[in-house]
Amino acid sequence: MPGATDADADAGANAGADRAHRALIAELAGLVRLAHTALRGATVTLTHPAEEAAAGVRTAEEALAELRARIEEDAAGTRAGRAGVVAAVHVGSEVEALGELAERLLEAAWSRQEREPVVERLRTPLCGIAGAALELVAAAAEVLESGAPEGVADVLTRLHEVGRRQRLLYELLIRPPEPADPVDTADLVMLACCYQRCAAHAGSIVRHAGLFSRAGAAV
Repeated sequence: MPGATDADADAGANAGADRAHRALIAELAGLVRLAHTALRGATVTLTHPAEEAAAGVRTAEEALAELRARIEEDAAGTRAGRAGVVAAVHVGSEVEALGELAERLLEAAWSRQEREPVVERLRTPLCGIAGAALELVAAAAEVLESGAPEGVADVLTRLHEVGRRQRLLYELLIRPPEPADPVDTADLVMLACCYQRCAAHAGSIVRHAGLFSRAGAAV
């Protein structure tokens, strides 16, 4: 029957569009994971001894190079319908920002090479901020693929933990038991701000993850 044939064709087209959309979301989640790898490598460079820091530099630079290449390829490619365009532009802008933050962290690591390590009482809270922010970026990739509302809520709730840790670091810098080195103070504030922005970008990615996931069935 012609009607049945048309219905089958429509169903096949819809299924194909849905698969294309889901493949796009998986690709975007992969970009978020690459940004996470770059941020993790840059963080190792900042917080670990020289022999481990060198490996962190390689990891970060390789991830950033792949990230730039894949973002350029995606920009030139065809998206899976209007929903795909929305998802790609939104997530792509957040991933680009994460990559820029990774580059800034690497620059900070290079600029500190000739300086003594930050004292432990200040380095420890900075590492806590970094760890919390990187966990959120990794979680954002998972939530983007799943679209699970509970995952979205978890990431957005955990954003407050990064802010709390940032405030604690600032309290140590403002009221230390002894004067902190002004260069170290400026560096620590800048680094804390970088990680806070990483967390904010992760939150922005997941805020619309459910919408992007549901849109796959409607493209």
